[in-house]
Amino acid sequence: MRGIIVLEGWSLGNLIVKVELGYKDDSDIDVVVKAKDIELEREKATITVRENSNAKEVLYWPGISLKNPDRRAVIYSTALWAMETAIGLKARKVGFFTMGLEVSRIPSWEVAEEIVRAIASHSKTVCDLNKILLVASSPIQLSSFQFALNNIKTISNERAIS
Repeated sequence: MRGIIVLEGWSLGNLIVKVELGYKDDSDIDVVVKAKDIELEREKATITVRENSNAKEVLYWPGISLKNPDRRAVIYSTALWAMETAIGLKARKVGFFTMGLEVSRIPSWEVAEEIVRAIASHSKTVCDLNKILLVASSPIQLSSFQFALNNIKTISNERAIS
């Protein structure tokens, strides 16, 4: 099942990137990165979010939240790790699902910028991986991905400067 909104058309190196809002079925994706028991941002965290999957290989975002000062680095390194894992599995398609990060209240632009930076960095690698799906669960996250992809040169330069 396709998402409610599908944005296509980004090409980074040998990777084709698509952004979707509301994607339901991930069975056509080789490797996915999803939430596993990500705690809601509360005083007494008792509620967690877990995303189900039918993908061939499921990797999980680390349990991070707005309280983690190194959350950007964690998102970036997890995204790179997922693509490196995909190479080892000879995967052709990777999906990044951000619902758990959104629920953890991590700013949408931070999530988008770090995942897109990782994709841009990985796009220089020659491998079988050729499709990336970015799955947002909110219109705000969708627009943050769109902005990051449209401004990848600026975003990449910001990281190099800081």
